Amino acid sequence: MGASQTQLRETLDRLGLTVPLADALWVLDPAQPAPSMKTLAGQLHCDPSSATFLVTRLELQGLTERVPDPADRRSKTVELTDKGALVRGELIEAMVAQSPLAALGPEDQAAALQLLRRALAQAERP
Repeated sequence: MGASQTQLRETLDRLGLTVPLADALWVLDPAQPAPSMKTLAGQLHCDPSSATFLVTRLELQGLTERVPDPADRRSKTVELTDKGALVRGELIEAMVAQSPLAALGPEDQAAALQLLRRALAQAERP
C-alpha cells in the first residue's frame, strides 16, 4: 500500500487530492446507489464528522454533491458530479497502471486476485 501511494503521489497532486479524499472518491462508485453520509463514514472506517469534512472538501472542488435521500428526505446522500466521475476514473486508471501488480502477466494477476479474494473472505469470517 505504501509503495502504491508513493507512486500515486504525482497523480494525487495533479488531481488536487489527498489520500483520504482519494479514498472517498474510490468508495463513491457511480454504478452503485449513492450512499448516505452514515454509510459513507462506515465505508471509510471513520466517524461521521470526518466523512462530512471529506465530502465538504470534495464539494468545494465540484466533485460531489449532497442530495436528499429519496427514501428518507431527512437524510442526505453523496453523489458524484460529472466532474467527480471523470476525476474518479482518472484516479482508478492511475491506480491500476501504477500498481505493482501491473507488472505481472494476466495469469499471475488472475492468481493474485484469487488469493486476495480468498484472504478477504477468510478475514470476514467471525
